[in-house]
Amino acid sequence: MLLRNVYVIFLSILFLASCTVYTEKQSEALSQSVYATKDSIDCARIDLADNYSTESTRLLKPPKNRIQIQSVYKKNIDNIASNSKVSPTIVNKQRVVIIPEKYRNDTVVVVSSEEYQKLLQDKEIYEQIEKDNASLRDAKRAVDEELIQQANNRDKMIQDLNTMQKKLLEKDLAILQRNIIIAVLLVTIGAGVYLRMKGVL
Repeated sequence: MLLRNVYVIFLSILFLASCTVYTEKQSEALSQSVYATKDSIDCARIDLADNYSTESTRLLKPPKNRIQIQSVYKKNIDNIASNSKVSPTIVNKQRVVIIPEKYRNDTVVVVSSEEYQKLLQDKEIYEQIEKDNASLRDAKRAVDEELIQQANNRDKMIQDLNTMQKKLLEKDLAILQRNIIIAVLLVTIGAGVYLRMKGVL
């Protein structure tokens, strides 16, 4: 029983050590994506923040109690001319992009818009965006590799645990066989002593 407890403790330590390595490997790619998201927002690069935040969520399971975020819509009321005294109205909803006050004096440019295409005509801006996109591709590649490594780690941990359990079972069977042999020997010796005392042997 004591030997079994030792093996159980050994298995637990091995599992925890594997989890520690697994967490350390995960944290690097996740930290890069999370901080790139924050830095992108601080630098008014919402286009990059959108992509980096998506990469971050690929490495995490959704929370049990997810914080609910809802879009804000502005109502546009259009009056339509009519012969009646009361003109009919149509209410259209348009989503509003709400940004922090620190962006107040900045110019908003939508990706793939005509203004965006004009920005790309500037050599320095084009090179900067190309460099940013290259970094984003590297981050996506790192996340892909991380997800593959996580899957391999999970498979390896399961295989290691199955192997250790098999070895533990083999040890238990060996101990059981040894105990049975000892019990048979004790019974045989006891019977021999008893028969000798009775004068049979």
